[in-house]
Amino acid sequence: MKIKLVLSLILIAFLGLIAQQKEGAKLQKPDESGFIEVDKAPTLKSQLKPAYPKLAKLAGIEGTVYLKLLINEKGSVEKAKVEQGVKDMLDNSALEAAKKALFSPAMLNNKGVKVWVILPVAFKLEVEKKGEGRLLKYDELVPIPSNQSEDDLPMDKFVEVEKMPDIINQVNPVYPEEAKKNGIEGRVWVKALVSKEGNVKKAVAVKSDNEIFNQSAIEAAMKYAFTPAMQGGKPVAVWVVMPFKFELDKEKK
Repeated sequence: MKIKLVLSLILIAFLGLIAQQKEGAKLQKPDESGFIEVDKAPTLKSQLKPAYPKLAKLAGIEGTVYLKLLINEKGSVEKAKVEQGVKDMLDNSALEAAKKALFSPAMLNNKGVKVWVILPVAFKLEVEKKGEGRLLKYDELVPIPSNQSEDDLPMDKFVEVEKMPDIINQVNPVYPEEAKKNGIEGRVWVKALVSKEGNVKKAVAVKSDNEIFNQSAIEAAMKYAFTPAMQGGKPVAVWVVMPFKFELDKEKK
């Protein structure tokens, strides 16, 4: 599967509490007890570049985080908190970036004053997915030629065997915490190289609904045990395909 990811991270200009004004504005006082009229609202001087968390990209999580910032008399961020968040990973990334931001301070009677402002930070993804190849079947097994080592076995050649491997030890994959936290479900098809002894030598995710599950599925597949495939009365190494399903309802049960 090829994934073309175009990441657009948009910083929306901040507003007092609802709307931004470069000149006169009504902003919240430092102690949050009320509002103060200023001659000029703070403006952002530095470029804000929050990192887009990798797991958020894989999980397709996007949205706008609204931060509440206390800008001091010199234009530095004295305090920062989430006024309205999306997910913890995006909220934390926005907070870390905002703490390093520089502003021109709010001005009142030609003096800098300390005020609270709202800074929205938008995380937006555009993902185009193109599936390539075909969906593999359970019985697509590839015996290794006698002159070839197990580690060199190609995955794309189909050869009949007399008896397919049977699972004798099955391991459930660990549900990734980030996927569970964000309500993400999906399936992963893992192609595994089963040795003559019935152990899994290699495992590769060949198709996936969401890459966030790939590593967990591969780790589970590596712990499987089988009876070996048989050809000509002898055990042979083969590739087999195993589907792993990640469902939240099933996890709760």
